[in-house]
Amino acid sequence: MNTWKFTIKPASEKGFNAFEFCKKNSYIGLGWSGAYAEKNPTNYDEAKPLLKKIYNKVPYQVKHLLESVKENDHLWIHKAGKYYLCIAGKEILYGYDISSDLLKYDLGHIRKVEWLEIPEIFVSGSIQRGTIAQRMIQKIKISEKEQEYSILLAKELTKNIEWKPVINDKKLQENLKLIDIYQLFSMMSPDDLEDIVSFYLQSKGWRLTKSTCFRSKPFFEFSMLNSKNEACYVQVKSGKNPNELPPVDYKNHVTDNSFIYLFSTNRDAYYGESVERVIPILHKELVQWLLRNIWALTLPLKTRLWLLTNK
Repeated sequence: MNTWKFTIKPASEKGFNAFEFCKKNSYIGLGWSGAYAEKNPTNYDEAKPLLKKIYNKVPYQVKHLLESVKENDHLWIHKAGKYYLCIAGKEILYGYDISSDLLKYDLGHIRKVEWLEIPEIFVSGSIQRGTIAQRMIQKIKISEKEQEYSILLAKELTKNIEWKPVINDKKLQENLKLIDIYQLFSMMSPDDLEDIVSFYLQSKGWRLTKSTCFRSKPFFEFSMLNSKNEACYVQVKSGKNPNELPPVDYKNHVTDNSFIYLFSTNRDAYYGESVERVIPILHKELVQWLLRNIWALTLPLKTRLWLLTNK
């Protein structure tokens, strides 16, 4: 099973909403409908020459949807603040077999799927990051354990969309000691990580300055103060490259009464020379603190980790 990011956004005419049409009919679809204005294919072999005639090629998006996506693959869609999981079926439709309003919807290629709206509380960090990729269709790399998590999630929510697990904090704490650090990070959203880093630093005597926690100040995630009248500025990055945070890049931001704290989930983020008052937070150190302070897990993250480790 593979996991994909998908976007439904063909060049539809005004008044023809391709996203809602697909959702209503248990479809996911792509455009390039102009290839079938005059001749309707019944299979992929017939479709390819028609696409090449109009567009000079078979678009990579079409290739992925029709060739690479397999039955039971998971396709995630993020739309208007909501997350949807589409489980791929086998059946594929082309052109006017989709709709008599083919050209108005600009839906030339359809794959039948099962749609599930997934509450954000269940959506892992790797999926949240994956769905913001720019490409219309793109594979999301997740671990085998996360694939099992997604299958379980789909199974339970298909039976009851209101389903929620009953969490045992003590057992969760024991379970988390057994999983890989980077598996733990992959389940965390950017907000989860910022929360945990801020809780960790507050346990060291720092206090969060709430007015600095805004996306309009992108260089640092937030700043903090302590009782010694010192300040610190915190940078948190998640995901994979290029989330590197070499301390030397922050050398000019420290003063005699301020510090910089850095955290990245990248395994080799803090390369290069060390810099006084620029302090990388080590992965093992943060996770060990978290395991001693299970209260610092927000309910959405606690729910995802419980499902991941308690199957």
